[in-house]
Amino acid sequence: MRSSETMKFVATRRLLLLTLGLTLCAQSPAEEIEGRARPIKEVSVSSPVFQEVINAFAVEEGDTVKEGQVLVQLRCEKEQLEFERTQKLIELAEFKYKGANSLFKDKMGSQEKALEEKAQLELAQIMHRAAEVSLKEKTVRAPLSGIVVKKHKEAGESVDRVEKLVDIINIDRVFVQFYLDPKLMPSLQIEDPVKVKFPAIGPQAFQAKVVFIDPSIDAGSGLFRVKVRIENLDHQIKANMRGVADFGTVPSR
Repeated sequence: MRSSETMKFVATRRLLLLTLGLTLCAQSPAEEIEGRARPIKEVSVSSPVFQEVINAFAVEEGDTVKEGQVLVQLRCEKEQLEFERTQKLIELAEFKYKGANSLFKDKMGSQEKALEEKAQLELAQIMHRAAEVSLKEKTVRAPLSGIVVKKHKEAGESVDRVEKLVDIINIDRVFVQFYLDPKLMPSLQIEDPVKVKFPAIGPQAFQAKVVFIDPSIDAGSGLFRVKVRIENLDHQIKANMRGVADFGTVPSR
């Protein structure tokens, strides 16, 4: 009898301890979630023209570039000559048009001839603009400000259309992406402050803001995606650096 009572006492005690443990877990802060930092902007710059030879690279890996800065100069001798040729065609067409128009005004020439020379002038101007576009395409410029992180080619190599030349990233700001339990979704809003730590940097916490809350739940993991943004002008945070955040500390409403 005593043995039976002892077993009941032990079972009751275990049940009480389990209940207490679950209560404490429910009240404890949320576990830190791990995410990865990504650049605010990143781009692979490709060749805009079909098969061409690289004359010169103006940048190296690690260089900081500004939007519009020259990255690569492709061979462009033929395009330069075509640009100059069409410029001369414009000068000749302007001379002929002025002459024909002057004769027409003095009633010494026909309107038809003046209109014909005007059309020739406009055609020459169109050809010149096309030549200018072709020439500009041979100078590849940075589409954004950032850091050159990879060169895919070198001077003297051939490159084809849409083939990669360089990769550029901008980490003046970074996004950190997390996957969270759906039970946290009602407590999160855009612009909510979140503190993110990066173990590789140290114990300091960086102030972030929620900028994206995925309205859908991932079917495989059962989690939803959240992105936070951090100002990073001193570039302490590197691309792909591991960060952790406790979303249980987000102010409740």
